[in-house]
Amino acid sequence: MPLIQPFLIAIFLFSGSATQAQGWFEYTNQEDRFSVNLPGTPEVQNTIYYSELEAEFPSRVYRVTDRESLYIVTVVDFRQAQQIHAIKLENERESEQIRGRNRWITDQRASVAQAAREFRQRGGEVTYDAWGHLENVEGHQLQISNPDGSRTFVAIYLHGQASRLYVLESTVPRNMPPPGQFQQSLRFLDENGARIRYELEPDGGTTRVPR
Repeated sequence: MPLIQPFLIAIFLFSGSATQAQGWFEYTNQEDRFSVNLPGTPEVQNTIYYSELEAEFPSRVYRVTDRESLYIVTVVDFRQAQQIHAIKLENERESEQIRGRNRWITDQRASVAQAAREFRQRGGEVTYDAWGHLENVEGHQLQISNPDGSRTFVAIYLHGQASRLYVLESTVPRNMPPPGQFQQSLRFLDENGARIRYELEPDGGTTRVPR
């Protein structure tokens, strides 16, 4: 299944804040708790995300086209994951053994691998494919050379404390430099809009670094 399937009628809106009216600026979206550098105000589309375990979650796609380059941030909202899975399993009338108490957690943990797999399945030559992290939020990064000569750069992060998946995707034309100004600028925000940084623990846990 594709990572994102739009509603039959897409809902478009503009949200967030900008420090500049034109050109590259730091776009901040408190609703989805992130900021990122973009070359223009994004068009925002409400969509549905279909998970590894075939549950449906609300998500938003933030998209900017700048000449021949494309910049996309997809945010999947897992905050109601436990309730969504409970309703899904009740409707399917699965046995208690099949249900498993923690399917909603497993589904979130699988989301990074699912997103990476779906990018690989699009086609093109994968030239980089490895674990990555940002602010010690773990994830995965890919680089793909497309048949038309363009290149796609992907960064996927599961921010468990915020219960959200963040997928950054940028495609640039042949012979253009990597879009580092976009890919490396993602920042995670807390409920008050402050930037979050973590320390990674040996057991895979994280501790927030005090400001």
